[in-house]
Amino acid sequence: MRNIYSPKCFKNESFFHSKINLKFVSYNTKNDTHIYSAKINNGYAFRKNLNLKKIKNSLKSINNIPHSCYRTHLLKKYGLTKRREGYNINKDKIERYFNFVRIYHSLNFIKNIILCLLLIYGVNNYVFDMTLTSGSSMYPLINKNGVILFYICDCSLRLFNELRNIALYNYINILYKIYNIIHRNFDNINFVKVKNIIANKIENLTNKITSNKHVYKRGDVVLLISPVNSNKRVCKRIIGMEHDKLFVNDFNSFVEIPKNHIWVEGDNKLDSFDSRNYGCVNINLVIGKIFFLLDPFRSFSFITNKRNYEIEPNRFLYMSN
Repeated sequence: MRNIYSPKCFKNESFFHSKINLKFVSYNTKNDTHIYSAKINNGYAFRKNLNLKKIKNSLKSINNIPHSCYRTHLLKKYGLTKRREGYNINKDKIERYFNFVRIYHSLNFIKNIILCLLLIYGVNNYVFDMTLTSGSSMYPLINKNGVILFYICDCSLRLFNELRNIALYNYINILYKIYNIIHRNFDNINFVKVKNIIANKIENLTNKITSNKHVYKRGDVVLLISPVNSNKRVCKRIIGMEHDKLFVNDFNSFVEIPKNHIWVEGDNKLDSFDSRNYGCVNINLVIGKIFFLLDPFRSFSFITNKRNYEIEPNRFLYMSN
């Protein structure tokens, strides 16, 4: 029988390749002893064999690892490819961003231009505007060589007049209510004085409303469309209002001004083509009221209905309020 502990048995390659090899040789029942004879690949040897295989495989994988220089080259190449991919992505993002910004700013610029044009158009046609005028018909108020006139548009004047009348009406209604409360509940002398003050205030406000029923007043300098030539604008002063009766020239004839009409003349009556030539002017031909005069490099001033004008009572047969 071969001894299993002999060195030759450990050197045998078949020992490492077989998992278990058992042989029962004899069994003696008389002596109650067991004699085993076997060629065994026990668990320890099996595990050792697996460890050796793992070491061999690891050595093979180590032999397959590329050289350090080649490995560095691969890493650099990988980094460059990733960087190029990231650069291309960032480049696309930047291009999309700048395209969006370019389109957005161009649209925003166009929108601002349109808004500015609409604002300028609205202000010039409905709030106030300026014009250059020349001639001697309004001398000495307006220089013969020409000045810049600023005027408030007719729409703004009418709107302001309506709002002012509404405010005055509301104020008068409040005063009437206060007056009625005092009149019903209080008879003291002190409250009588208060009642008189309120009554005088109401009367003054009522007179103010009647005087403000016309948008334009006597003596206002206005810019209007010429009744003779619709393409021409002229600057004149209002002399007569509707329902007025006034003499035209040298007290030889007079005219009654119809409703919604005015009588306009120039300050320089010797050199002015005005209502004395073409008659009364419809109020709808008025463009606006002059409020500021600018004489470049010389002077500037505000214009009112009392500047360079005094009412001539002898010229009127009847003067409306």
